[in-house]
Amino acid sequence: IIASSHWQETTIMAATKTTTAEQVLLYVPNLIGYGRVICTLTSFILMTSNDDYWLLAILLYLANFVGDLFDGMVARKLNQTSD
Repeated sequence: IIASSHWQETTIMAATKTTTAEQVLLYVPNLIGYGRVICTLTSFILMTSNDDYWLLAILLYLANFVGDLFDGMVARKLNQTSD
C-alpha cells in the first residue's frame, strides 16, 4: 500500500506540473531542431549561390538528417516529447 500511495502521489504531481512556453523553447530536442533549420538554410544558400562550397553544402544537408535521428532519441530519453 505504501508503494502504491507513493506512485499515486508521483503521478498526481507529474500531472499537475505546468510547463511554460519558454521552457519548451529551450528543450534539448528543440535546440537540435533549431540547429537543423540553420543547417538546411545554410546548405540551400550554399547550393544555390556558390559552386565552390558544394561539399560543405552536402555535409550540412546530411547533418540535418543526423539531427533528425538524434532529436527523437533525446526527446524520449529526457521525456521531452509532445503530448
